Amino acid sequence: MARRPTAQDVADLAGVSRSSVSLVLNGRGDGNIAAVKQQAIVEAARQLNYRPNALALSLRSQRTWTVGVLTWQGALGFPQRLLHAAGETAAAGGYLSILMDMGVGHVYEPRAVTSLLDRQVDAFLVVAPELVEFRPPEAILGTPTVLVNCIDPEHHVTSIVPDEFGAALVAAQILIDHGHRRIGLLTDDAPTAQVRERVAGVHAAMASAGLAPPVLWAGAGEIQHGAALARDALSGSSAPTGLVCVHERLALGAVLAAAQLGLSIPEDLSVVSLEDGEYLAADLVPPLTTVQRPDRAMAEQAVLTLMRKVAGAETEIRQLSFVCPPDLRASTGPAPA
Repeated sequence: MARRPTAQDVADLAGVSRSSVSLVLNGRGDGNIAAVKQQAIVEAARQLNYRPNALALSLRSQRTWTVGVLTWQGALGFPQRLLHAAGETAAAGGYLSILMDMGVGHVYEPRAVTSLLDRQVDAFLVVAPELVEFRPPEAILGTPTVLVNCIDPEHHVTSIVPDEFGAALVAAQILIDHGHRRIGLLTDDAPTAQVRERVAGVHAAMASAGLAPPVLWAGAGEIQHGAALARDALSGSSAPTGLVCVHERLALGAVLAAAQLGLSIPEDLSVVSLEDGEYLAADLVPPLTTVQRPDRAMAEQAVLTLMRKVAGAETEIRQLSFVCPPDLRASTGPAPA
């Protein structure tokens, strides 16, 4: 049987002291350990699959070393990448994650919260599939809580969110920088903060460039709906030469519509997708330019913040916004002459 990795093994791999490992994995790294070394420790623990002895930790600290994770299914499914990264980071810090699905419309929220409180979880992590407002139930406000990809409008708890407005601004700017002046926007009609921010970002980029507002085509968010929206957008006499799609299902539909209309990408049409949460955009031919939501970075930051809160070492941070980086691929090119 393979030897179970120890905290010293983590320290050796990360090039730090054992006490540094203890501080970081117990949520007390800030102010004591440099950020780059904290990241190295988390990565080393993940590589080694290091798990502290849960029983010993509980006896010493009078904690359960469990995190209650509340989530639900959105239009594009569960936030798998966020949940996976959060679970990995929590495990590296010695925490067991208990995942509870609150159901569509949060119908199971009271039951989920009660079940987790009955198990005396040390903290709550709320993980949303898309950016929305979320009011934490009063029952959890006395327990360390962090929201991921959702915002508490009353700012009772910390929110870790992507800069969706900035992401959309970057997406439109990519097309503008390639000389496109007729830019369309394909969006779903879900009334979420994510959709509002992405639409507003595209408008802001075009206004800043002195361009007319983008023509907006809105409908349901599945691939077939994206194809129908794109066919409408591309069939007119003043069809756009560039499209921003608020997510990859609409972008895939736009690519299918372009092929049906005999348009080449990027020679006749450039396409940018906001995120590729289902890994669809990268597998197309040509692969789509995307602006990615930094799921792993957000989830890791959320869990580390939560651990510091449990340890009593976290200063009160109400909201952290993460930049969404562009991934330039072959679906964007110069505007047709």
